Amino acid sequence: MKTPALKKLQQIIAHCIEYGAMKDGKITKTKLAKLVYLVDFANFYKFLVPMTGFEYKKLPFGPVTVEFFSVLEYMMAHGIISEEKKGTANLFYLIEEPERDLLSESEIELIREIAQKWRQHNTESIVEFTHEQLPWKISRYNEVIPYELITQEEPENVY
Repeated sequence: MKTPALKKLQQIIAHCIEYGAMKDGKITKTKLAKLVYLVDFANFYKFLVPMTGFEYKKLPFGPVTVEFFSVLEYMMAHGIISEEKKGTANLFYLIEEPERDLLSESEIELIREIAQKWRQHNTESIVEFTHEQLPWKISRYNEVIPYELITQEEPENVY
């Protein structure tokens, strides 16, 4: 990874897989992207600072940060994660233990809390949840979703 920010995103993704995957250790690409979004925006909600600082766009299965896709590719190319196709779903699983040198204990705890909350839910339910949030509802397609919008959300609807 070239920059510390991209390396941190890689670590967030790896921890989302570790704590959010089903019993078989696998998680769908869409659900993984949603967990990363929820982690980043929940961190902003709690501390007024995002975990990554990357921009999230309102895409059909979004919100998602553009960097998410290139970091997944990097992680696969470097043997950190692997991908398996199952029907129309792309499933990811860890090959290596997640690094944590760029994450604080409180960040890891927030990732664990959010990922474990959603672990038993299917991809459709997490998509529906994020699409009911204020940041998604008032943003336009292909536009950046401002982090600040999450502060207007009810606490139980942050993640």
